[in-house]
Amino acid sequence: MIDLRNASHRAPAFFEWFYFHFVTPEGVAINLVLHETDILGQRAEPYLSMSILLPGQSPCYLRRELRMDMIAGEQSFLHVKDPLVIEDERGITFDIPFPGQGHFKGRITKLAAPLAVQDGVLYQDSITGRTSHWVVQVPHSTFTALLQLGDETCHLAGMAYQDHQWGSTLLQESVADWVWGHFSNDRMAVLFFQIRTQYGQMIERVAMLTDEGCFAGTVLETNYLNMLVPNKNPGAFTGPVAMSFLGGSQQLEFDLSPTKIMRSRLDETHRQKVITYLRWASTANHQGACCRQPLYGISEYIRVRPARYEKLSQREHREYHLRHDDGDLLGDSPPLSTLGAPATG
Repeated sequence: MIDLRNASHRAPAFFEWFYFHFVTPEGVAINLVLHETDILGQRAEPYLSMSILLPGQSPCYLRRELRMDMIAGEQSFLHVKDPLVIEDERGITFDIPFPGQGHFKGRITKLAAPLAVQDGVLYQDSITGRTSHWVVQVPHSTFTALLQLGDETCHLAGMAYQDHQWGSTLLQESVADWVWGHFSNDRMAVLFFQIRTQYGQMIERVAMLTDEGCFAGTVLETNYLNMLVPNKNPGAFTGPVAMSFLGGSQQLEFDLSPTKIMRSRLDETHRQKVITYLRWASTANHQGACCRQPLYGISEYIRVRPARYEKLSQREHREYHLRHDDGDLLGDSPPLSTLGAPATG
């Protein structure tokens, strides 16, 4: 039985983080990540990172270290000592100083129960038992906050989100391309994942939350990955993303552009892998059965390639998902053939 509590699962995980974002209709976007490890599981010391995009300004990135014991485990709710973050049944209170950089203080009010699509398993290797878990502890919420950056103080109100990811399968060992997004207003929220593994499988998650309840599935129709995968510089991409889900009854559209990038890490080398990580703020339009409405949110793209990827032939590029780290072709049945095979629905 998977432990779905919103608390530290550090041991024996290889990676773990708690992801928050905050958006306003006026165009403010804030991403806050509480790290037990870094995103690649290579740094074991906890820390907080925050990227901020204010209208008409360049992105801002803040960071502070945490002590090893600050993120509490064995609890139902998230608790970061000092206290920096305190969760209860109705919401999450945060009071986070970044010494010499800024301060973020406020309250999230929950509008929906936690969400665990496919029982919280994002993908799993049936041979080794290594897994990646994704539980959305706060899939739909509002927030109010005070943001202080230098001499500037902003009073903010809008929509918020929080999920929790952890596991024993390192992202860079399993993911080839990964897109994610969450968009909401005070009436509804839409969130999605689409992951292409290094063994060619597609993992998809989608959910829509409204006053009528939560509707979740594992099938997306979208051009998102097809537009970014062949692009050598995805950070320069400008254009619309479109998707439909829940049997085609719902549509979501949003734009990506370099002016909306909150965080950009391009072609970083990590132990024989080259990794790109991009985060955009955006406004989406949702079309359902009866109305069209704006949703505010954030979307991300992660790309993982072998360090020698650019030296491969065109044929080898096309067959990347059938390759070991050193570029040797696998057989017809990759050893992780069951990785990420979700039930349909």
